[in-house]
Amino acid sequence: MIFEDFMARMMDPSHLLTHLPYALLVISMLMNDMGWLRAIAIAAGVIRIINRAFFEIDPIIVFWEVIFVGVNVVQLLILWYYAKRHRFSEDEQRFAALMPPGVDRRTIRRLLRLARLRHAAEGERLTHEGKPVTELMFIADGVMQIEQGGSIVAVCGPGDFVGEMSFVTGAPASATAIAAKPTRYLAFEQDRLHAAIEADNDLRQALDASLNHNLVGKLAKANAARSEQAVGG
Repeated sequence: MIFEDFMARMMDPSHLLTHLPYALLVISMLMNDMGWLRAIAIAAGVIRIINRAFFEIDPIIVFWEVIFVGVNVVQLLILWYYAKRHRFSEDEQRFAALMPPGVDRRTIRRLLRLARLRHAAEGERLTHEGKPVTELMFIADGVMQIEQGGSIVAVCGPGDFVGEMSFVTGAPASATAIAAKPTRYLAFEQDRLHAAIEADNDLRQALDASLNHNLVGKLAKANAARSEQAVGG
């Protein structure tokens, strides 16, 4: 009997404005995107304000709901401001795509501020085998062929790093990188980048994640190329 009374009250249409905002809050907690979380929470707050101001009259709850909605509106505006301020160009977006979902856009932007967008003409050498490498390069557009002893051992394209092993180990270039066609790339000065990640752990984790992601991709391409050669042989 008690359960039946409870369900009857729960299903009473007059309580719709009581149930709906709580349902929206539950949905908001399932959102991974903070913008959607804030927006749904604002909608729930507005419904509670309407309910408590015009139907189940309670001025105290209305007061706190107005504050709740106001705080969420301000936070949503801040999110919108940072999203607009930290909007990436097409070249920067390729770099940002290497980052895990949890990396903050502001951290990516701080990394990108350390880079300079440069252009390489077809045939230009970006690294020389056996010589020091001063920059970590990220290909935004174009193709670089990687040569060892005069033979092509790999080809890198948009989304690939060049010079990452030298950046990590400090060793001279293990290969020569040549622009196979006009190429745009983000150039990170090694000394400046090392100093930045030593001072900021968030930058270090973001860069490590992008280098690891790129390394996995390169290994997968190398394995696929070896498989094709074995089949062809």
